[in-house]
Amino acid sequence: MKKLKSYKQFLNESKQDNIVNVILDALEPTIVEMVNETEAWFSVKFKQEFTDFDREMTRLNLIFDMVKAIESYTKPTDQLLSMNVRKSVKGNIQIDAQIQRDRETYSFSTEAIYAGGHNIQRLHYRYITKTSIPKTGASVISKEYSNKIKKMTKAEKLNFDIENLERDITRVKEKLAKHVPMTDAQIEQELIDAQYWAYKANPTWDELVKRDAAKNYNNSEEEYNASVAKNKADGIEFWKTQNIQWPTNRLKALEKALAKERAKLAAIMSDSQH
Repeated sequence: MKKLKSYKQFLNESKQDNIVNVILDALEPTIVEMVNETEAWFSVKFKQEFTDFDREMTRLNLIFDMVKAIESYTKPTDQLLSMNVRKSVKGNIQIDAQIQRDRETYSFSTEAIYAGGHNIQRLHYRYITKTSIPKTGASVISKEYSNKIKKMTKAEKLNFDIENLERDITRVKEKLAKHVPMTDAQIEQELIDAQYWAYKANPTWDELVKRDAAKNYNNSEEEYNASVAKNKADGIEFWKTQNIQWPTNRLKALEKALAKERAKLAAIMSDSQH
């Protein structure tokens, strides 16, 4: 890894006056690298896509763990004289810095050890810190990132809801793709196969006469045949309502809900990065 800028060089470009924020800004390339390494680990372990949500949750957890390791030893008035980021012999990320407090210079070294986790929410790095600087116990910035992680738990639920909506939309689209092109003759055959009542064997006109049921059709064979035909046509129309109209309306509602949930998720993701 390349040597990063000294505190004085970096301060000329940054408006941050808190040493933790200065270090975090300088470590941005390292954080990106660590997230990429996590993505590679995740893909192998879970055999699934590493989503934007997973990436952001990983980034926040990495920063939170890093901030805890640095903030508890530093003060806003400290000066970062120099900082190097490198890979240790074990392949872990190591931060070596010189910090000045009250005209005295202290060494500060912390190594990030991958501690794993059974999912992205539990994934974390453990930081082993060696320093001669007195511990301050500060936690203002780490609490800020802790709150951001809590917000991401809301995003986790949204992410789950979005996946369900996307799955439902795919199913409805597949159903419509099958049913919309069907002709009335094909629908009629489906109704016959399903033994829809209007398509079951209808009695002949002679049978109705023998049952003394012809009067239900004003003793008109023509009226009876028209009634049978209408029942069959109504069956086809109701099939279209069930299998085309209702799913089409549901698809519109699902897509509207999906857009709404995606907007909520985007807002949370954007807020977590500020």
